[in-house]
Amino acid sequence: MEFLYLSPEFPPNYANFIIQLDRMGVNVWAIGEADFYAMPKHLQSALKWYIRTDLSSHQTIAQVVDELIKAKQNMGMPGHFDLVESHNEQWLSLEAFINQKLDIEGVRPDQLPQWKKKSVMKQHFQACGLKVARGGLIPSPDYALQLADELGYPLILKPDEGVGAAGIHKVADKAALEQLLTGLQGDFVLEEFIHGRIISYDGLVDYEGRVIFENSLIYGDGVLEYLLGKDTFFYVSRKIPWRLAEIGKRLVKHFNIRRKFFHFEFFDLEGEYLPIEINCRPPGGAILDMMNYSVDDDLYAAYARMVIGEEVKITPQKKYFCAYIGRRNRNYALNHEGIMARCGTCLVEHGENPPIFRQAMSDYRYIIRSPSEDELLKMTLDMRRLVTA
Repeated sequence: MEFLYLSPEFPPNYANFIIQLDRMGVNVWAIGEADFYAMPKHLQSALKWYIRTDLSSHQTIAQVVDELIKAKQNMGMPGHFDLVESHNEQWLSLEAFINQKLDIEGVRPDQLPQWKKKSVMKQHFQACGLKVARGGLIPSPDYALQLADELGYPLILKPDEGVGAAGIHKVADKAALEQLLTGLQGDFVLEEFIHGRIISYDGLVDYEGRVIFENSLIYGDGVLEYLLGKDTFFYVSRKIPWRLAEIGKRLVKHFNIRRKFFHFEFFDLEGEYLPIEINCRPPGGAILDMMNYSVDDDLYAAYARMVIGEEVKITPQKKYFCAYIGRRNRNYALNHEGIMARCGTCLVEHGENPPIFRQAMSDYRYIIRSPSEDELLKMTLDMRRLVTA
């Protein structure tokens, strides 16, 4: 199999996809923006060929893909690609562009609005009979102010297309909204503020659109709060509510997601799930690793097996609740040595986050797991407790 991977160097843990594909005999070719020789040696050795280029220009990418195909042919290898993948929301449109250019199976440009634009997602959620937050796309400042009067404050103002919490604002009153409207660039959505816990339905889908692994995250706060400086905390649950799973599988089918990971976010209003957005990629940062820790299995390898058409067997029963605790430069009651002693074997990973992750994911991460939700939550409280004057 000839596999084209976009941006193999980021995020760092996604190198495991390429390593597993290579181990299973897949020829992995790649294009990205990083210096090849700055990549880890194990990633370098798993790539057949790599071209460094600007991924933001489709015209440049078209030339680079042609160059890569010529390089393949000069090496006596097939002059085509079977699949293109990035596992990264930022390069999804590039993936669709290459699929269309080379007539490769996968997402096409005309499919992207429902996968990337929140206003279009909302229409599809409603078509599935699901309740959503009131609000919508704002074509003008006057319309935004009128809509705000109808919805009432506080409100959420967010880009129609964007990743994570970038560009999202909680709007307290009319004066704040007027100020924000003067600086907006691009399309934005204005919605009522929902008071509710955020929960996710995540998983991996095979070629036929069947969910072959499922997962659920419970967030301590919204990503907006993390961006504003609150310590990051969320955890993988051992339990997936049947209603959440039923809605999630319905959305997978409705959005025609195939051969991909997905990450859907919902408000959990005492068992009623209001969809927020869909993402046709793995959940970000270290979450894929947390999913592995929760089942003692390997989703990177499972993905590679699925891609080459082998039967995929992933442990369905989660053995552990698995939590992510991000800490910033603050005076905590427990220092690093105290955390090591407090958590013991429950601590499965810790380390500094890449700079690009730190605003949303905090400076330093700890990942812990336990079969007991109560024990896990007690440890997280101890790790996040600040010294009081």
